[in-house]
Amino acid sequence: MKKNLIFFLSNFSKGGAAKSIVNICKNLNKTKYNIYIISLQKNSYKKELSKYCKKIYEINISKTIFSYKHILKNILKNFDKKHTIFISNINYTNILSLFFLKVCFSYKVVITERTPIQELDYYYSIFNYFKKKMIKILMYILYRKADLIICNAKKISNDLFKSYSAKAEYVYPILENKIKKNIRNKKNNPFCVLSVGRYAKEKKLQDIIKAVSLLHDKKIKLILLGSGPQKHYLAKLIKELNINAKLVRFSEKLEKKYLRTSDLYINSSDFEGFPNVVVAAINNSVPVIATKSHGGINEILYKGNGGLLYNQGNILDLSKKILFIKKNYNQIIKKIPKAHNKLDRFLFKNTIIKFEKLIDRIN
Repeated sequence: MKKNLIFFLSNFSKGGAAKSIVNICKNLNKTKYNIYIISLQKNSYKKELSKYCKKIYEINISKTIFSYKHILKNILKNFDKKHTIFISNINYTNILSLFFLKVCFSYKVVITERTPIQELDYYYSIFNYFKKKMIKILMYILYRKADLIICNAKKISNDLFKSYSAKAEYVYPILENKIKKNIRNKKNNPFCVLSVGRYAKEKKLQDIIKAVSLLHDKKIKLILLGSGPQKHYLAKLIKELNINAKLVRFSEKLEKKYLRTSDLYINSSDFEGFPNVVVAAINNSVPVIATKSHGGINEILYKGNGGLLYNQGNILDLSKKILFIKKNYNQIIKKIPKAHNKLDRFLFKNTIIKFEKLIDRIN
């Protein structure tokens, strides 16, 4: 009998977590699994997911905590517990799923952890501080009750096991295809620097803007591809520092376009689990500068062959590394094929097999 896999991601907007789920659903063996998706409000990938899923539920509830009554009463009641696995995503949602579904109603619950536990050490307000402290405590109590924890990087799974004695395994996010032609020559003028991500505090995009401004080089062009609450702040900062930069609204089409034409990719986040776009940059033979963000960044860059690392918030060091890559570009890109060759680890033919084996272990 087929297993029912129910993926729950409260915010199914365009982004890394949602895209990872889409790729998993696309590549899972449909003769073994029935696939269902639950999201709150609109699912941005509904059209694509409809090709691979039995049903997509869009619950008209804005707060995750209030959605479980609806999930239990109107969705899960239609499924046989024995053959159903609920797959939760994001730590706050994971805690709620384990409490309401596993502890209270004995459903099989797999949780997916995409960010390092060190994320909880970063906070941006007093409320955020107490919220993350509470999440840490609840994770310690509840995470070990999960049937399985699937992480998107080896380091994250190791840290969860050490800190919470939780049953954590890692499965890399799926890379759809590997670009064969990976020889890149510097011809562009200006030198194009790209960063992709939500305009949010934890992404620290202002650090990139400030680092570029320190170089006083109008031949450096910065593209920040994304959207979010810090848009006006970032636009104002660009204007004040008078650098050659622009904010561009995110689309997957534009992401592919800029990855083909950019000379450098920067990830400035305080924390990242497994930044898919960094994999995409390596796949396009774009050198990377990234923060030491605790997650899978070292696994992606493969011993420094794909790029350089710097400490979060060290704007001067970031500035120096941008200049170093610009001045030594032809030497830097000679190292990238080593990281590019290791991208096979992330291809779906390898990762989906491991994902299915882990799911099949759950009785």
